[in-house]
Amino acid sequence: MNTTRNGDASLAILGSYPPPYGGVAVHVQRLGPLLESRGISYVIYNGTSDAGDGRRVVPIYSRRRSWMIRYLFVGREPAVYILSDRLGAWLIGALMASLRGKRVMVRLRNVTLPDLIRRGGWRRWLAGYAMRRMAGIVCVSRQLQESAGSLGVEPGRLFWSPGFLPPDIGSIGRKAVDAGVWPFVEAHSPVVAANGKVNWYEGTDLYGLDMLVELAARLKGEYPRIGIVVCFWDFKPVEQARLNELMARARQLGVAENLLFNTARGEFVPVLAESDVFVRPTNTDGDANSIREALYLGVPAVASDVVERPEGTILFRTRDMDDFEEKVRAALKITSGSVGRPRGLLAQEDRDRIEGYLALLSDAAEGRDPVAARGAHR
Repeated sequence: MNTTRNGDASLAILGSYPPPYGGVAVHVQRLGPLLESRGISYVIYNGTSDAGDGRRVVPIYSRRRSWMIRYLFVGREPAVYILSDRLGAWLIGALMASLRGKRVMVRLRNVTLPDLIRRGGWRRWLAGYAMRRMAGIVCVSRQLQESAGSLGVEPGRLFWSPGFLPPDIGSIGRKAVDAGVWPFVEAHSPVVAANGKVNWYEGTDLYGLDMLVELAARLKGEYPRIGIVVCFWDFKPVEQARLNELMARARQLGVAENLLFNTARGEFVPVLAESDVFVRPTNTDGDANSIREALYLGVPAVASDVVERPEGTILFRTRDMDDFEEKVRAALKITSGSVGRPRGLLAQEDRDRIEGYLALLSDAAEGRDPVAARGAHR
């Protein structure tokens, strides 16, 4: 297959590609081979890093703003799939649809659209303008589907599809993770895994890093060798000050040796696969692929109830430390009493959803209106 940047591809994917290993980047990385296996020619334009081969994965990070404007007028792929939470990217997509007749789809994955709607004003109007011009909108949660619908998007153009695409269990190995992680994992038991980055939402630690420090302190009495490893999918030097604050608190609580903030770039799935419990103490979220990855790998997942979570997730009240502790203790009891984990189990509903999602992209790439097959995709 000749999927190059020279106009031979039928589908342009505007998003990100590893490294770093954020949710969108991993989704795109796994999506590529699935599209290829279905004969869909594609090119990925990577707007978040310089990773790429210049052909199938084209880095545009250093010039993404000027590149987007230029692509609006000269981009050659007939179908465009936008995986961005930026209003500006949505608007350029809408203009490509209106002015150049492209089949443009967008994927909604976090709180950006609901926040724009809640705040109102001209940004809400622009978001509605963009959404109503999309050939299809992929929503990773029912909440996002409802939000887009409230802007006047036809129901037939809204497609619910969580972002999880299963990893290849047979290829999971330690080499894709910083070597310093494994001595920590081997020296601690049980191991609790988390992922995220230094970020804030409405004045509160978005990924609940502060709660992980407190969790270590609360569990250490019963589990003196407990280890909590946090893998960062993105990290900037300026954010080290926040980690220093958290480690100072950890030393104060006597759990500095029980915490590892892994800021080196690398895959998260190998760490998750060797963990006893996965935790997701976020105070806002999309669908969170890592929760579905944990469940797929047979690892109990404990997550805040801030948004709808997949079936099988152990929920705790958002930012409620007592409830968080209680639910993690319950999850640890599950793992201590289990004899081997069933891995790689994917419900038929999930298989159908993934097939519908790929068919949706295939429709757009091959010139068909995605609405025509909406029954299979929703």
